[in-house]
Amino acid sequence: MSIKTNDIIMHKLGESLEVIPLADGGEEWLAYLETDVAADICHHPAWGTIFAGTFGLKSLLLIHRVAGKIDGGVPLIVFDQPLTGKALISMPFLNYGGILGQSESIRHDLASGCRELLKLHGANYVELRHTGVGLGPKADSTRENRITYRLNINRPADDIFKSLRKQLRTRLRRAAEQELTHYRGIERIDDFYRLFAMAMKEHGTPVMPRRFFELVLNHLNKHAEMMIAYKDNRPVGGKLVLRFKDRATMTWGCYPDRYKHLLANYHLTWELIRQWAQGPIHTIDFGRSAPGSGGHDYKLNWGPEEIPIFVDYLASDPTRIPNLKPDNAKYRMAIAVWKRLPIGVTKLIGPRLARYFV
Repeated sequence: MSIKTNDIIMHKLGESLEVIPLADGGEEWLAYLETDVAADICHHPAWGTIFAGTFGLKSLLLIHRVAGKIDGGVPLIVFDQPLTGKALISMPFLNYGGILGQSESIRHDLASGCRELLKLHGANYVELRHTGVGLGPKADSTRENRITYRLNINRPADDIFKSLRKQLRTRLRRAAEQELTHYRGIERIDDFYRLFAMAMKEHGTPVMPRRFFELVLNHLNKHAEMMIAYKDNRPVGGKLVLRFKDRATMTWGCYPDRYKHLLANYHLTWELIRQWAQGPIHTIDFGRSAPGSGGHDYKLNWGPEEIPIFVDYLASDPTRIPNLKPDNAKYRMAIAVWKRLPIGVTKLIGPRLARYFV
């Protein structure tokens, strides 16, 4: 049996599980996130409003309670696309997500609840993006082709610099010679988006709508900020950083090929580390990359801890879990075509296609 999403809102799944709109998680869900060491900015309830406002997507929060108190949960976005059908994803367009719980039994209950929601929605699969520890044998399938990188910066900046590889220290000195300036804040979205659109075209990926970033900066304004590097008042590189508890995650970066010789990525990353060392931020998260990729090599240069990402699937038919990764032959062809399109065309049609690239 499948039913409409709106019929599931405030739905009870047994004695300990309930489903509410993600945006309604509010202060109670946020208070729980503060207590769970595995909780990340990707679990924040504001994503329900952001995804609804950008793409019209519905979102759920599956909560586990004992004696009326939240002790686990998982945010899920209801996602439907032509190639794969309906799915519940935690979290699309973001690096992480997945099930949170204070014990293995709670996480087991939540995984069972996800399977129940899978049936209720008539969906093909649930995708859960876990860091460090996945569902193991409870998942129908798991992909382990991404790693995230986290650097401890709870120490003096000079000590961090001395611990870096010689090649990286040399690049940071070269970046300093470029005499770049930088901006930190939430106001210069035009400069950031111009860079982001150029970089996404070069990667062969449809650009996210500008409205998406507007909503991120608006609804996560206590957690989000842009950093933009300038050369002679021209924007040459940028990143959007999301902070949660004592961690800052470099979530979206944009460094067009024409400006890469200016080393803006090195400049901005070091400025983040230098300014936050021994401050309220103790960890810099460089985001995910595939082992052996250029991003992997860059991030590894900073000496971070490597943490595996387990993308776990619960499926109505485990033999039909989709492969929508860049190494898929159809995707490689689409990427090659996209790279050849004029930038104006990609900015016009990219935001309409971006919702299918999760």
